[in-house]
Amino acid sequence: MSPVDIFLSSFQASLADESFRKLTLGKFRGHLGGVEHVYVRSVTLKDGIRLSFVSRYPDHDLTQNHLIPDGIAMVRDWLGKASLAATLFTGDQRHQLLFNRHGEPSITSGPAEPVDVQERHDREKSRLIRDETFLKYLGVLDPVGKPKTQMGDKYRQIHHFVELLAPALRGLPNCKELRVVDMGSGKGYLTFAIYAFLKQEGFKVEVVGIERRRPLVDLCNSVAGQCEFGDLRFEVGEISTARLDSVDMVVALHACDTATDDALYRAIAADAKLIFVAPCCHKELRPQLAAPAALAPLFMHGIQTDRMAEAITDALRCMYLDASGYVTRVQEFIALEHTAKNLLIIAAKNPKPVDRDLLFRNAAAFQEQFGITRQRLGDLLRPK
Repeated sequence: MSPVDIFLSSFQASLADESFRKLTLGKFRGHLGGVEHVYVRSVTLKDGIRLSFVSRYPDHDLTQNHLIPDGIAMVRDWLGKASLAATLFTGDQRHQLLFNRHGEPSITSGPAEPVDVQERHDREKSRLIRDETFLKYLGVLDPVGKPKTQMGDKYRQIHHFVELLAPALRGLPNCKELRVVDMGSGKGYLTFAIYAFLKQEGFKVEVVGIERRRPLVDLCNSVAGQCEFGDLRFEVGEISTARLDSVDMVVALHACDTATDDALYRAIAADAKLIFVAPCCHKELRPQLAAPAALAPLFMHGIQTDRMAEAITDALRCMYLDASGYVTRVQEFIALEHTAKNLLIIAAKNPKPVDRDLLFRNAAAFQEQFGITRQRLGDLLRPK
């Protein structure tokens, strides 16, 4: 059986034996290219059991209920065509189906955390953000403070993000006002979380979310008003033109391909004390890569080359950050179900002097090993 047939068979079997928990589809293209994710769950209506499809768009959700056979047929039609990633959760298993850039599928399976254990973790884990009122206004929590259906993953992601930021943020002096800019703030979940946490920690802070889509900017400003977050605002803009004067901290999560490099460059040029980026869509280096002879086995297959391109891209970003006077570290950001991996690069100003020329030469030499002639961040930092 092909990976797709195995995945669909597991999906149907879980529905038949009632072990089905949820199905997440992502990486959409074609006529569904505007959809971020689709979440599928089983719901009981007055007419019987249906598959509920929640399509998440950048500025709204669309819910549609389908008969089980029709829902299965939709999933079958989407896999490998409209959707290139899917994750199935059953009572005790997690199956992930991914398609590479050539359309070739692969499947991985493993144990899934039991529902009651995950729910208990969500309830009992000590959260760094104590007042979660803003999450109700943003539609993450229901009126009694529990994560809404389909928002449990987002709720965990928000808190995990704050946990990653907290050590660096607590190292900043809280005697002066901090200016934070979130470039590509989207629906503002993490922008609000940064603001709420810094206020809670006693900082005087101004937080600005930059987003190109006017409806999301208007939505977030409305919620900020409802929450009485007077020092949080959202503006329509682009990474390339966002105002970064006197900025202390720059955040850019999931800026596509070289947009991450643009954000890093602008943060470096603005002398930001802290930088947090979660890269995605590593496309720039992939067509340039030439495997050194000693490393040729790592580039034998397309999926290996894709992963090496991601690793080399982020390694070079860290090297150029180090050469620009920062200390960098890389951590795993909470894994979203449609993403094989999700890294967060954290850069803080290095208090010690470094030989920047040497570090730039080292980065350039590393880049040359793989036949790379263009890397956006290195090109931007290189003297004209």
